[in-house]
Amino acid sequence: MLELKLAFSSLRRNIRQTCLFIFASSLMIAINYIFVNIHSNSTLNKLNYSQAIISLLSMAQKFTWLIATFFLLYANSFLLRQRDRELGLYNMLGMTKGQLRLILTVQKIMLYLASSLGGLILGVTFVKLALMFLKSLLKIAQLKETFTFKTLGITLLSFGVIFLCLLVYDFWRLRKVKPALLWQQAFTAEKAPKANWFLGISGLIILVSGYFIAIKTKANLAGFSNFMLAIALVVIGTYLVFIAGSISLLKLLQKNQHFYYQPQHFIAISGMLYRMKQNAAGLATICILCTAILVSLVSSISLVVGQQRLLNFWNPFDLMLTTSKPLNQNLLKQLAAKNQIKLEKQQQIKMTAPIVGSLDQRGNFKSGYNAKTSTTLLVLTVKTFNQIEGTNYHLKNNQVLLSVADKKVYPQLKIKQKNYQVIGYPTLQTGNVQHSIFQPVYVIAANTASAKQIGSSTWIYQNGINFKSSYQHGLNFTRQIQQQLKLDNGSVSNKQEMQHFLRVIFGGLLFVGCLVSLAMAITTALIIYYKQLSEGLADQQRFKKIQQVGLSYAESKKAIQSQVLLVFMLPIVGAIVHMAFALPAIISILKMFSLFDQGLLLKVCLLVIALLTAGYLMVYGLTTRIYQRYIIN
Repeated sequence: MLELKLAFSSLRRNIRQTCLFIFASSLMIAINYIFVNIHSNSTLNKLNYSQAIISLLSMAQKFTWLIATFFLLYANSFLLRQRDRELGLYNMLGMTKGQLRLILTVQKIMLYLASSLGGLILGVTFVKLALMFLKSLLKIAQLKETFTFKTLGITLLSFGVIFLCLLVYDFWRLRKVKPALLWQQAFTAEKAPKANWFLGISGLIILVSGYFIAIKTKANLAGFSNFMLAIALVVIGTYLVFIAGSISLLKLLQKNQHFYYQPQHFIAISGMLYRMKQNAAGLATICILCTAILVSLVSSISLVVGQQRLLNFWNPFDLMLTTSKPLNQNLLKQLAAKNQIKLEKQQQIKMTAPIVGSLDQRGNFKSGYNAKTSTTLLVLTVKTFNQIEGTNYHLKNNQVLLSVADKKVYPQLKIKQKNYQVIGYPTLQTGNVQHSIFQPVYVIAANTASAKQIGSSTWIYQNGINFKSSYQHGLNFTRQIQQQLKLDNGSVSNKQEMQHFLRVIFGGLLFVGCLVSLAMAITTALIIYYKQLSEGLADQQRFKKIQQVGLSYAESKKAIQSQVLLVFMLPIVGAIVHMAFALPAIISILKMFSLFDQGLLLKVCLLVIALLTAGYLMVYGLTTRIYQRYIIN
């Protein structure tokens, strides 16, 4: 069959680009297969808190599928442009559109089959490594590898839809463009774009607006939605700034005669200017992907590294109980003996019931649920505090002490239209009362009357109990106390159980974050490769002509380095700037997970930026060699 032979020979002639497309598709299929396989793992479904991980895996699988769709559309457009000459030639030799569509269909089927085979081999091979990584994060030995044909079918079907969309796009492109003109179109250079100052300024305003919202994001109910809005604005602004701003930058450099009329700069700027629309969109995409990698890894790694700090904050004792009256010691001892529990240190704090509201930087507290709600306020007397901590504070009626997790300092405390002087900030270990997502602020008042005036009129008792036992006996002891005292789940917290819960949730987040970041990193590297390859093919004839009129090998190499370096570093610099402005928002979001250690977050951020930059520079070096190979050889 002629069409089959032509389709196969076309793929074989462009073997390097074909193999790279198959390799990239295989990696995407492998990552998606890993997500689908672990998501449907029967042993995972039986574990405690498994639904949280399963939900994360489901969202991550959909997200990586969207990344794969975007990348394969990008790579397919590049391959199709390379085949324009062949399709144009076939049309001039008398082939109909139907025959051209058949060639494209056969090629897509071949690419799909090869990619699926490679992807499933990689997926089946590396799913074991992924499970080992997940087991080490969760510290769960019961997690076993499972294999079902259903997972294979889901993966093949989902990517079959992507390849079908690629084929539909190819047909649409063939319908819109006269095939006889494809030959000329493959050689047609883009016209020099005009600097669009309106788009550039609009993009800058949108970008700065996104930065402003991110900086102002607080650890309150509106924090997450504000962060999402900031992300949307930054994405839009990045594309507009890169597309319009890069053209304006090149135009300005072109006007600088001292800079522009140097061989390497002249060749680089004049070459890039004619293709900057396409370049700028690609660079903006690389910038966004790098930023997404930074945000996902910094957030997930910070939670895992800060897990023990968070656990100690939530559970300073092995068992935390919030009760409406003092704990019955006889009942406690009876249940302890029944469950082979050895009781140790205990602590009981009498305080007012929590009031939720917002506390601004000036110390003004407003109670109630709204978008600004960020604080849980609890009050105890200085007498209770001195007994617990062994201190000797004395307070007047208008004086208070504050125990604040994030170590903020307030000039005063104003609540219920009355001002209180803050004279100290001691540390109080009481745990997370009722598992609140809001930051607890403990107010230490002069006496019972002042405590009621500041906080709620209802008193509660926060009990901390240390004990020694096996894990299962400790759980049984906790459950029986909860049943006897008729406490809801928010009033009881077992440290070992909480540690297991946090390990599962945060370990699952890190696992998902690493796999999603890997998908984005692969996409970023391959977009860079295709960009360099496209540039090399486009500049090949231009450099040959310039070399024929006297441009030396050394000058050609300098011009190439100048052209690549001039725009190549923009995405990673942009990603680091984005991350710097996103950091306050990430800090605020993590505070809702009771992670208040900003120093830890900063260290993780710097480490991830260093690793990403190193990987980015490595890709830069490899792809620059590919570009030079097309130009100089």
